Amino acid sequence: MTRPANSTKSSELARIAAEAAGTHFSSVQFTLTHGPANGSLPTPIIDPDKEDPNGWPTDFCHFSVAGLSMSMSTWPSAMSAFSGRVQLGPADPAGQHDTYSYFGHAVPNPGFLNQSTRKVEVLITLGTAHWSPTYRESLMQALVIEKLTGLAAERDAPVLHLHTPVAPVPLSIRAERGDGSNERLRDAIAPCLRFSIGVDPQMSESRLDFETELAALAEEYGFGLKLNDQRFNRVRGEWFTIRGFDRERYRQARGRLFPDAPVLTPKRAVIASLVGPSRTGTTAAAVAALRERGIGVLAASISSMRKTTFINLVLPVNADDPQTLPQWSGGWLDALPRLSATAGHRRHGADQPDDSLIDDWKVAISPAMRCSYPPSSRQTGATFTGRVPYPIWLWWQLPHRTVDTPTLLAEVQAAMQPHARRCEIAYAQSRLCRGDVVRGRAKLIVMLSQEHRDHAAVQRLLTDATEAAQLRIRERLPALGRVDPSKIRLRLSPRERWLTYAGISG
Repeated sequence: MTRPANSTKSSELARIAAEAAGTHFSSVQFTLTHGPANGSLPTPIIDPDKEDPNGWPTDFCHFSVAGLSMSMSTWPSAMSAFSGRVQLGPADPAGQHDTYSYFGHAVPNPGFLNQSTRKVEVLITLGTAHWSPTYRESLMQALVIEKLTGLAAERDAPVLHLHTPVAPVPLSIRAERGDGSNERLRDAIAPCLRFSIGVDPQMSESRLDFETELAALAEEYGFGLKLNDQRFNRVRGEWFTIRGFDRERYRQARGRLFPDAPVLTPKRAVIASLVGPSRTGTTAAAVAALRERGIGVLAASISSMRKTTFINLVLPVNADDPQTLPQWSGGWLDALPRLSATAGHRRHGADQPDDSLIDDWKVAISPAMRCSYPPSSRQTGATFTGRVPYPIWLWWQLPHRTVDTPTLLAEVQAAMQPHARRCEIAYAQSRLCRGDVVRGRAKLIVMLSQEHRDHAAVQRLLTDATEAAQLRIRERLPALGRVDPSKIRLRLSPRERWLTYAGISG
């Protein structure tokens, strides 16, 4: 739990009481969708009644990786008559092949205060080659996630978000311009992990201890470490390097810890989504329980929405396991044996869970689905064909109950279609904020229609394409949601740091 400046324990309790008294909603409704990534967002079979003002989703999150995708929507509910803290129904076919939607309710944790006035954002580098993980790499990544989130749990600091894989950050050169317009283009994804925690600005010693122990972990395991640059006139997307990636030390640590793990790239994986009331330490507890059973993590997307946490994990299926279990939903303790049978490399001790933090959570598990890994290069734009995926970033702010996030993202994909042979939503999240507005961020992966290997030419193409698409989106949104054009704030850019200046497009 993080406390804002000048807060006391009594003021925290008063804040919780005021929040509870200010709403008649006692629970949260949510939809959860698993399926293959086919370029478009999966549509849940159960859609909230948008004619009801309280039926519009207040929060949305989407994550797509390795050919698989998952989406979550939440909105308030007055329903309280269900057993336990989470209710998760069986899967319904979502109208698309191998796509499954779940509908449920959760009781949020009213004492989970994550509205911190400051956060620490961290970028971890686990390699320098393109992203093509092995079973051994997935176990190493699970260990890193467990250690990082464990450090936050020791300080009672909430994990605000965690995502892997993400786009890397190129090394800066002194000759580059301050706005980064001449920096080397980034790969769409790489073996990197990005997460942030909320911190109390009055507890500077705790933050310093956290960062010091992060650096010690990086030294022990050899991974690269960057922190968000918080110096004056710095924006999100600018980083301060603490330690570079040490290939030899990382290789030695990986071999020492997981000598028997296969070095093959998994061909199949399952999506496991854990849902429960937000508490500090839940991510560390979940990943530790999986790793004890020899289950690695290929990819992860973890976030809290309306004080309910969604831990979405992509877990590699054993190469020698020919069976394909059907989709399943149920309690966390019942899910562990199923996951061990499908993705575990250690059979002993699998029936002795001690995960008190999440034993009341629910889990949805997809059937084993085939993975696909995107083409990329160690230096984007340097391939012979020029067919390289590039990342572009989106930031927006819209009045609530006008245009929902899936519709907006579909418009963005349509606007990019004249310029790209492929455009996928890698990650997107939106939240209802003060002022009855919805703010969101997204990362898209595009493959340009025109093939160029020259850095300057590609940069011009990306800039021209995003500016043209941004103009088209802004022209379309007023008609879609009957929204005043002056209320629209939106920026689409090939540079993440440029999103800070989204107000200029208003």
